[in-house]
Amino acid sequence: MYPNTQLFINGVWGPSASGCTLPVVNPANGNEIGTVAYAERADLDRALEAADQGFKTWGRISAFERSKLMRKAANLFRERADTVAPILTMEQGKALAEAKQDVLAGADIIDWFAEESRRTYGRVIPARAEGVYQLVIKEPVGPVAAFTP
Repeated sequence: MYPNTQLFINGVWGPSASGCTLPVVNPANGNEIGTVAYAERADLDRALEAADQGFKTWGRISAFERSKLMRKAANLFRERADTVAPILTMEQGKALAEAKQDVLAGADIIDWFAEESRRTYGRVIPARAEGVYQLVIKEPVGPVAAFTP
């Protein structure tokens, strides 16, 4: 069965502030198979506030610990591939095998970024003047908004 999807804001699943939803339609037969919460400005404001708080917490965690957490997420994705793939098939109409490959590829991407996240060191840039040191230090910039289907 297809899950009716709510908004995940500040660690909690819930409806949109307005209660509005959008239908999810199976492209193979046109039947409505579920709903997804319709986020509006109030929901985005709540999400931004939560993301800002999360950023402050996440920034205090070492790069090594962040990497371990991301790897754990990738492994959970792999463990749940057989649950997630049929949902992708229902909402996108793609073959089940392809949907499962997509889930596993997503896990691989998370693993790749988990490894990249450990490389937070900077670099020294050769200066043009004696006694001058130029350093590049990588620092998080904050929450970034991403909109996906």
